[in-house]
Amino acid sequence: MLLIKGDYMRKLISIFICLIFVFSVIGASSAAVIGKTNYGWVEKQTYGNLSSTNTIAIIVGVHPREHGFHDAMVNALKTQTASSNKKYILYRIHVTKTPMNYYKGRMYGQLLGNKFVVPDVKRSHPNVVFDIHEDAWKSSGYKYPRFLDPVSKTSKTYSYINRVKTKMPFLKVYVPPSGTSPKYVTKPIASKGIPTIIYETYKYDSYSKKVADANLFINTLNKL
Repeated sequence: MLLIKGDYMRKLISIFICLIFVFSVIGASSAAVIGKTNYGWVEKQTYGNLSSTNTIAIIVGVHPREHGFHDAMVNALKTQTASSNKKYILYRIHVTKTPMNYYKGRMYGQLLGNKFVVPDVKRSHPNVVFDIHEDAWKSSGYKYPRFLDPVSKTSKTYSYINRVKTKMPFLKVYVPPSGTSPKYVTKPIASKGIPTIIYETYKYDSYSKKVADANLFINTLNKL
């Protein structure tokens, strides 16, 4: 009888874990784990028109403490791309070891991005890549709280930025004086000739503001 109960509990736990995974990727046209370590894992999800050659890659989770805008962006991809003619690739980094430790969490996210996201982006070769972040504005040493950082600095990069700004004029074009993640994630991607942009928003905005901005951003990309 005890054995039966034990087997039953193990089956229930297995089903529960499967359900967690299913609901974590619901809304995605496809999803796959592309890498994992003892400090985290990375999943790749696709949205929109999967047969489109016009591909936009979005990276979230490099810095796990900035999860507010990351969550809003994931939700926007799930809800705003069903009828899009674009193909979206979402790289979602999950830091599981001390994610809220400012220094360790950031480094683990950067390492996961470098190890798994960078090579996969290079293979996928999207038209443009956006890496999503939050900042503390002046406390971060930044001149603006919401901006687009043109990491790749090519004419194509600025073309994408200018088209986004037509619908989101509150975003500044700004290269901040410091940043820990570019050398791990966005600069290696940009070095392959892929237009690469960091989108920073203000950490202390309300979540409703982040949701509205994320929806506006994805809808703007839909129309590019």
